[in-house]
Amino acid sequence: MSSDITLTSVQQDTLLQLQNASSLFNRTQDRLNTGKKVNSVTDDAVAYFRSTSLYDRTGALETRKGNIDQSVSAVSAALDATSAVDGLLKQLKGVLEGARGAVLSQRVAATTQFKNIAKQLAQLVKDATYQGLNILTSTTASLSTQFSERTAATLTINGFNLCGTGIGNTNSLFTGATGAFKADGSLNFSNVVLGGPANLGVLGFSALNLTSQLGTITVSLAEQIFGQSDNRIDAAIAQNEAISASLGINVSILQARSTFTADYSVTLSEGGDKLTLADLNTEAANSQALTLRQQIGIQSLSVSGQQNQSILNLLK
Repeated sequence: MSSDITLTSVQQDTLLQLQNASSLFNRTQDRLNTGKKVNSVTDDAVAYFRSTSLYDRTGALETRKGNIDQSVSAVSAALDATSAVDGLLKQLKGVLEGARGAVLSQRVAATTQFKNIAKQLAQLVKDATYQGLNILTSTTASLSTQFSERTAATLTINGFNLCGTGIGNTNSLFTGATGAFKADGSLNFSNVVLGGPANLGVLGFSALNLTSQLGTITVSLAEQIFGQSDNRIDAAIAQNEAISASLGINVSILQARSTFTADYSVTLSEGGDKLTLADLNTEAANSQALTLRQQIGIQSLSVSGQQNQSILNLLK
């Protein structure tokens, strides 16, 4: 240690100890203030970079979790819609069964009810949109959720077309009905509750034997038409249940991945903390010890100075 002032070896050792204690004290205070023992690459390069990697991975997974949770909401919205559709289909079935054997005026009223319920069903499906996406109105719609930025783990949910008007649309409610839904959302076989011959074309019964009476239809044939429509409603209920089950499974998968991602993020973050966090109890004790060491060093210099003053007094 170079100085223009000559110090005794004891004083020099004491000053070095004070400087070291001051440096340690500043480090301890920094740890107490930040809660970390590794705040920069100079503190511990290996721990710093390892923890940074873990923290960065945690942040990326938290972003993925947000996307997964949005997918859960989108599919849940569709699932809510299919649940409501089930109720409307059962109302259609009730109206159809209530019209069977009823008088003409009652069947006319039932037809109106039947059409209105069908329209409400179609409108409900169209309203099941989440952030611009509706997976119940188009088979070309899809929801793709990526679970990790490091792997190809992805869940893709293809859309359905519950109110599709195409023939043999396996993704529609009425998979076996020819153009079941009209453009306005009503059903092509709504008028079946009237039980008249005009309904035979849309129901596919044009080849059946009619009686020779104009504008009449046999009771057995009317029952057959009612039975056919009733079967179509039952098939639609079963189809809707299958679609609901598929959506429910996908929601469960997404929720499981969301939970895993949340737990995994916590594990990674804790791993980073183990590399960087300081033991505050230890650092607090160190702070007290260093403060005491500084006080002792200062007192030691004071005593040394007093000794030199005594020597000076003897020389006078």
